[in-house]
Amino acid sequence: MDSRVAHLFLRLGWKLPYIRFFSSRRPVILLYHGIPKNSRENSPDAIVFEQHIVFLKQHFKIVAPNELWDRREPYENIGVVLTFDDGFRNNAEVVAPILRKYNAPAMFFVCSRHSVPGKYLWFAYLQALEQHFPDKGFYFRGDFFDMSTDQRRSSIRQLWEFLLTLTPHPSAMYEAIDGELPRLEDFINGQKLTDCYAGMTVEQVNELSRDPLFSFGVHTVAHPFLSKCQFEESRRQILENKKWIEQACSKPCSSIAYPTGDYNAEVLEQCRDLGLKHGLAVIPRLGTELQYEIPRIGIYSACLDILGFKAQWGNLLRAIKVKVG
Repeated sequence: MDSRVAHLFLRLGWKLPYIRFFSSRRPVILLYHGIPKNSRENSPDAIVFEQHIVFLKQHFKIVAPNELWDRREPYENIGVVLTFDDGFRNNAEVVAPILRKYNAPAMFFVCSRHSVPGKYLWFAYLQALEQHFPDKGFYFRGDFFDMSTDQRRSSIRQLWEFLLTLTPHPSAMYEAIDGELPRLEDFINGQKLTDCYAGMTVEQVNELSRDPLFSFGVHTVAHPFLSKCQFEESRRQILENKKWIEQACSKPCSSIAYPTGDYNAEVLEQCRDLGLKHGLAVIPRLGTELQYEIPRIGIYSACLDILGFKAQWGNLLRAIKVKVG
């Protein structure tokens, strides 16, 4: 589709008068991840994210997570719930001040591994390696990974796929990252690491949790694919992260967002047994328990018309299991 035609379709898809009459009555859950101060790609950074919040306040209605099950009248603005996965430090230092400025509630799903200095989530480590590694390549377990400009992306994809084959998952993968692969601190300055790749500290989680605008949920210790984990490991990932969040927030935690949207029936049973009441997915995989497979739609582009289209039709897109960029 021609880009101009696609742009017109997106704009008409949310902006036509009274089109909200045909949209979901239940709020749409929007999913963000890290929001750095500055982004080199067409993805939300601090300036773009503030534009998103102003746009949503103007054309939609930002509602609190506890209003998720409320239904609007056909003539009312569509409700959106803001969620942020992974718990990057920029959520506390960039996102939270903007949300407070516009009195916008949100829920943060936080991994605990990267609250420790020098520890990173596996995918963030690989993104940093691809973006910033300064040399021509490196050796890992006897293979040379070519980091020249034309081979860099392919090498990182190869490394990504290899790490995910290591067992037991995810501990073997993190042992390789921490002990055998290049250290990010050797070639990325501290400010960049903090802004883009580090996780929230316990103190930041505690400070945000005392603001009634914000709530917190489980996102596991180390962001594994839960369906790849052995039974006891997936349970540990959930339980230890739940305890960490509850200690940091000094209040119970009853929701989980599944890392990468990955889960199976065994994971849902574990969540229920551990006292979690709600599970947020991306595209529901099983369709068996609504409260543990709540759909969300990811926001990855700076474009306001894409944001508007997803906010308008997100629940329908998830109901028919359409993947949208």
